[in-house]
Amino acid sequence: MVQFEMEVLAADVRERTIEGVIVPYGETATIAGRRYRFAAGSLTLARGRTPLLVDHDRSRPVGVLAELVESETGALGRFRIDATADGDTALVQAASGSRGSLSVGADIVQAEERDGVFEVSSALLLETSLLAIGAFPGASVTRVAAQEEPEPAELEEEEEEEEQEEHPDQQTIPVGGEIMTQAVAAPPVIVAARTPDPRELSAGELVDYLIRAQHGERDAVQYIQAALTESISTDVTGLLPPQYETTVIGERAVDRPLYNAFRGRPIPSVGLNVVKPKWTTHTAGAEAANVDADATSTKVTLTTQTATVKRWDWAGAIPWVVVQRSDPSVIDEIYADAVQGFYLYVEGKIGGQLLAAATGTSTTIGAALAEFYIATGNQRTAEVIVMAPDVWGKFADKSVLNSGILVEGVGNLTASLAGIPVVVSGTITAAHTILATRRAVDARVTEPVRLTANAIGALNVELACVGEGLFDTDYPAEILQFATLLPAVAETGSSRSK
Repeated sequence: MVQFEMEVLAADVRERTIEGVIVPYGETATIAGRRYRFAAGSLTLARGRTPLLVDHDRSRPVGVLAELVESETGALGRFRIDATADGDTALVQAASGSRGSLSVGADIVQAEERDGVFEVSSALLLETSLLAIGAFPGASVTRVAAQEEPEPAELEEEEEEEEQEEHPDQQTIPVGGEIMTQAVAAPPVIVAARTPDPRELSAGELVDYLIRAQHGERDAVQYIQAALTESISTDVTGLLPPQYETTVIGERAVDRPLYNAFRGRPIPSVGLNVVKPKWTTHTAGAEAANVDADATSTKVTLTTQTATVKRWDWAGAIPWVVVQRSDPSVIDEIYADAVQGFYLYVEGKIGGQLLAAATGTSTTIGAALAEFYIATGNQRTAEVIVMAPDVWGKFADKSVLNSGILVEGVGNLTASLAGIPVVVSGTITAAHTILATRRAVDARVTEPVRLTANAIGALNVELACVGEGLFDTDYPAEILQFATLLPAVAETGSSRSK
C-alpha cells in the first residue's frame, strides 16, 4: 500500500470539510534504493466509499471522501467530516495545523520501470488519514519508509502466506523489532512529501507564475496548482490565495480603528441583501393585581430591516515586461496600496453610520455618559468613545486620558477615558465625539480582500483588488454624537515640563 503524506490545504469548520492533495503526480519517491513516480490519472477509487481515518486507525473514522478532482499535477480530495466528537476534533486540529497532514493509502496495480524509475500507471485508493506530522522541507522527497500494517495475531500467518502467493518477489526484513517490507517490484508503503516552496512565493512572484501559466508554460501551471490553497478548484486561474493579502501588507501597521471596534459576524457567502429582525413593539409586562391573576398580555411585533451588500474594487493594467523584469515587491506595493484603499473605504462607511446618529447636548464627558445612559432607557452604558483627532489631542493635552495601554491595536491613537476605550478616527468630523455600544453598528467585510492577476493579450497584465462590505445601524438609540465635548480639568503639561 502506498502512502503519500501531504499538508492539509484547507479546513472549513463551518462547512465541515477538509481539503488536500491525495497523490502528487510527476514527483519521485525513493524507497529501498528504487524510485517511483505516479502518472496523471493513475489513481482510482478502490470502492464506492473512501473513509477518512485518524492515524490510519480503522476504528477511528471521522469522515468520507466527498469529491475527487483530477489535475495534471495531482489528485485533490475534499472530505465531508462526521458530526461527531472525533469529527469536531479533526476539524479543529486540521484548521490549526496540529494534525494538518494527509496520509493516503493506495495499492499499486500496475507499474513499469523506465530509466531507473517505476512509473505507476494504475493504483487503487483505499483510505486517507489525518496525521500530526506536516510536510517536510526540500525540493523533493525527504522522508521515505516502508511498513506493513499490523494484523491480528491469529491472521498473521494466513496473511503472510497469501502475500507470498500474490507477490513472490517481495521479502520481509525485521527492523528494530518491527516487520518492514522491502519491495523488489513495487513498494507496499511510500510515505512522501513534496516541497512547500510553491506556497511560500511572494505575491509578486506568484503573479509572475500566474501570467506565465496563462501563457501556457507547463512549469508555471504546476507551481500555481500547488500554490492555490484556498480551493481544490483551479477554475479561477487568476485568483491569489487568501494569505497573500497579509503577505503584501507585510509588517505595515494598517489603521482600522472603527472596523476593529464595530466588526460583526462574517458577511454572508451568497445574496446581495441581508434581512434582519427589528423590534416594532416590545413586550410590556406589568404588576399583576394579585398572585392568582391572569398573566399580563401584550402584543409584540417584529418587522425586518434590510442591509445591502456593497462592493468595492480596483483594477489596473501594467506592462507584462514590468512583471518580468522588476523586483517582485513592485507588485506587492500595488496590491498593498489597493488593500489599504479598501480599508479606508470601510472606515468611511462605518463613520457615516456613526455621524448619522442623534446629537446630544452635553459638553463634558461625565455628562455625556449620563446622557447616553438615559437615552437608552436606562439600559445601556457606552462601550466605546470615538473621537476626531483634534478632540483626542485636546484631551491628551489636558492629561485626562489614561494612555498607558493601547486598546485597539498597533499604531492607533488610542487610550481609555473613564474606563471606556477611546478610539480615534480621521473619518470623524472635526470637533465631534461619539458614544456607542459595540453592537450598535453592524459592520461586516470580506476577510481577506480578494486579489487577482490576469494576462491581457501578450503585452499587459491586469491586477485587481475586490472587497465586499455590509454597513448598517442595528441600534440607533445606542449611538449619540456630541459636537462640543471638552476636557474638564486644568492643563498641567506646562508645569511638568519645567
